[in-house]
Amino acid sequence: MRKSFFQRSYNITIRLTFFGAISYLLSFVSYLLNQRFDNIDIVKLKDYLIFVQDKLVTVAHFAKFLAIISMIVVVLLIVIELIQRFFKDSIWNYFKSVYQTVRLRQFLKQDEKSKSVITIDSQTTVTKFNPILKKFNKAVSKCTVDVRKDSVTVFIRYPKTQQAQKLLREMEAHIKEEVSSRNPDYYFSSPSREGNRLWFVGTRR
Repeated sequence: MRKSFFQRSYNITIRLTFFGAISYLLSFVSYLLNQRFDNIDIVKLKDYLIFVQDKLVTVAHFAKFLAIISMIVVVLLIVIELIQRFFKDSIWNYFKSVYQTVRLRQFLKQDEKSKSVITIDSQTTVTKFNPILKKFNKAVSKCTVDVRKDSVTVFIRYPKTQQAQKLLREMEAHIKEEVSSRNPDYYFSSPSREGNRLWFVGTRR
């Protein structure tokens, strides 16, 4: 089974949006710092300040350029998806796909922190991170839900470790129930695994 364009581009869109926002913030901060240096009037530091300002301007322009390019790519990917949906499916299903993808990721995410008592009087606790849950969360954070008129396709990447895989297998019934509850007009068959990919496919009743 192959990923749809939505499933291939969704994570790229999220990363580029985040990268673009960080780049724009860096550009803005560099611009503000450059303005602050303009207000410093110390003769001995004049050459140094000019050098720093020149570098800040370069950083600001480069970061702004990266932000613009990132946003252009994001808009292009979304427009392509919306055009495909308009002619072959429904634009509304795109927004349903995004919403259900976000909700499924929240549903699958496990709390990596655990507290254990380390003193006799039970007054002090220490917070530990569970490496199994960390690897599990990393894998399922890439899951996507693609809602179409005739079908719903759920993609989940299988974790690499045996213990994390066991956790995912134990959750399969719950995942199916969660997805089915959000798409009552679709019938979901048992999940199928292909390599490191787990698929849930629902067909319209």
